[in-house]
Amino acid sequence: MEKCRGTILKSLSGFYSVETESRRFECRACGRFRKTGEKPVVGDHVVFRIEGDTGYIEELLPRKNVLVRPPVANIDQLLIVVSVCSPVPSTLVIDKLIAAAEHQKIEPAVAVSKIDLEDGSRIYETYRNAGFACFAVSSETGKGVESLRPFLKDKVTVFTGNTGAGKSSLLNALYPELQLVTGTVSQKLGRGRHTTRQVEL
Repeated sequence: MEKCRGTILKSLSGFYSVETESRRFECRACGRFRKTGEKPVVGDHVVFRIEGDTGYIEELLPRKNVLVRPPVANIDQLLIVVSVCSPVPSTLVIDKLIAAAEHQKIEPAVAVSKIDLEDGSRIYETYRNAGFACFAVSSETGKGVESLRPFLKDKVTVFTGNTGAGKSSLLNALYPELQLVTGTVSQKLGRGRHTTRQVEL
């Protein structure tokens, strides 16, 4: 029975897309994970066996770090996407995310989005002056988007932030081939509609 090592690139409804040096395999987790309480997450390096067209994850290799929300492991950077206006930015949320990243030895950074709608210099300057990498971007006009590419190059980066902050729009601006679904912000509540349905590298 052939065994391989690979990295989980995508997790959806109990199936895992695992990439090796040569190809991708659709895998499921072995039953023992239910007994131990462990769960494979995107970014995990794993050992799996191949049976026919399906792989079965048998072992999780040691992680250098892991986040709970979103569930992802072995991360280099956390990019916190925060809207300048809608939804209203919360420095408390940003600070909590920064603290969570630093606790896991992940480099945090802040992307102030939707600068075509309103000036975002207050948030930008606050976190830049605190020593964090900061980016001011507009997915609508493309302003500032290219400045992110050197930061992202050759790194595993997680995009996070409040619903409606513009994560999917920013990813689409950077990588149009993704064609991620984007949502609108409720005028009554000032909240975004959830558009992220899976975790993927």
